[in-house]
Amino acid sequence: MTDNKDQVLACIDGSRSSEAVTDYAVWAAQALAAPLTFLHAISNPHAPSKTDLSGNMTLGGREKLLEEMVELEEKRGRLERERGRALLADVLSRARDRGFDAPAELLRNGDITEVILELQDAMQMLVLGKQGKDGDAVAMHVGSHLAGILSMIHKPTLVTPLAFKRPESFLIAYDGSPTAYKLVEMAANTPLLQGLPVHILMVGEEKQANWDKIQTANTRLQKAGFSTQVAIRQGKVDEAVSMYIEEKNIDLLAMGAYGHSPIRYLVLGSTTTKMIMKANVPLLVVR
Repeated sequence: MTDNKDQVLACIDGSRSSEAVTDYAVWAAQALAAPLTFLHAISNPHAPSKTDLSGNMTLGGREKLLEEMVELEEKRGRLERERGRALLADVLSRARDRGFDAPAELLRNGDITEVILELQDAMQMLVLGKQGKDGDAVAMHVGSHLAGILSMIHKPTLVTPLAFKRPESFLIAYDGSPTAYKLVEMAANTPLLQGLPVHILMVGEEKQANWDKIQTANTRLQKAGFSTQVAIRQGKVDEAVSMYIEEKNIDLLAMGAYGHSPIRYLVLGSTTTKMIMKANVPLLVVR
């Protein structure tokens, strides 16, 4: 991976999400005219630990067992690296088939969250699936690393569903906070969303103060050339947002890690899983 800070970094692990991650990463990199790097991180769940080899074993027996354990770990490590290289080869081929000529690859050892945090200064956007390898065996399960990554990463993050659909519209979940307006500014300026109709939704009371807040965002996006629709809905945030997405056939949900408002908890709190799994659209998170 180069020092180019404009890269799109896409995380793949061979799960059902990997194909959609690849396709959305290609879409994002092409829209942003950015380099694209695919990352696979190897975290060895069988790492050696302190083992009690006392009991009735002889010294020679313990030494032989330790040697066999080391050999086994080395073999597992080689197999994981070979698998990682094969996974990266597959997604690079898929990216080329979709018109991205020179994708890069990165194979790293370590916990995926730690690896991403180490690399975030060398990217402008992160792309990863809502289901990872650990989620494939459990229906409606969000990858175990996702919430931690979203709470720590400071770059825009695109969380993909299990199937790719080129976005033709997007929704901003808005609460009038400074972080929410930062998202509006990002949407107004990024080539990623340029030309797409935008819906601006606030979940709360239909009172003038809220209409004033949403109009501020609406005016900014209209000045940037967007076709806009605004709405205020009442109810639970995750349910109201999900219902609006289905009702309006939205293709992408953009939201921020907002202050202490209810929307914050869609990203960083107890309803993360419900929101991400309810929506069959990608989620663009901005902090």
